[in-house]
Amino acid sequence: MAEAKLNHDYALRWVLVGALMFGICVWSLYDGKKGWPQQNVVMEEVRPLLLATNLTATAWLERDDDSVTTLERVFSETGHKVPGKLSTKIKDLKLPEKVANDTVSLEKQAEQLRKVFEGPVYSEHDLHTQTVQAWVTALLGVLMLVVVGLKAGKRFIADDRGLSGNGFGAQPVAYEDIAEINWAKWDENGIIVLTLKSRRRIKLDGWHFVGMTGIAEEIRKHRPDLAPKA
Repeated sequence: MAEAKLNHDYALRWVLVGALMFGICVWSLYDGKKGWPQQNVVMEEVRPLLLATNLTATAWLERDDDSVTTLERVFSETGHKVPGKLSTKIKDLKLPEKVANDTVSLEKQAEQLRKVFEGPVYSEHDLHTQTVQAWVTALLGVLMLVVVGLKAGKRFIADDRGLSGNGFGAQPVAYEDIAEINWAKWDENGIIVLTLKSRRRIKLDGWHFVGMTGIAEEIRKHRPDLAPKA
């Protein structure tokens, strides 16, 4: 007799990925509901200082002898740290060297910087995106755990009487009820697909369920006519 049941290595990987999804969900909720709104509040507090200082993007990010940028010093005056996304926005506005002293380019940059400073660090769209991401990752995490849970209770049994266990369905399957066997993915992926005379298909996956090799050998023994050709 051969028996196959859930492969613990496979289950552990899915559980860990599910846990990762839940972690991303919590992180997204924190960012969208607390972390990012707090940074927007900080931006409101520091905004007057930013708008009162007419500097180029390069000057804002230039470091002094203490390796502190002008932007960091302005925020430190109010007891806050610079939001990472704000630094990125300013960095994206830095001018290439060939136009660094071009009056038109500098005026355009100044207008863009003003818009950055007048707006929130994170828009309503950004906050909404985090909520959507939280829902998606939560659903993925639940789905992964459900998949593992459903497979955890499955058993596949093969003996001289036939194929039984809830993995084969509610009723046992006699060997003579097998019409076809697809062995194409067996050697590489450990998967065979049985097609019964009733046209019902049963997938036997050697990665998801440990012990499937024994099941396959029992099927070969009782149905040598359907064994893969050498």
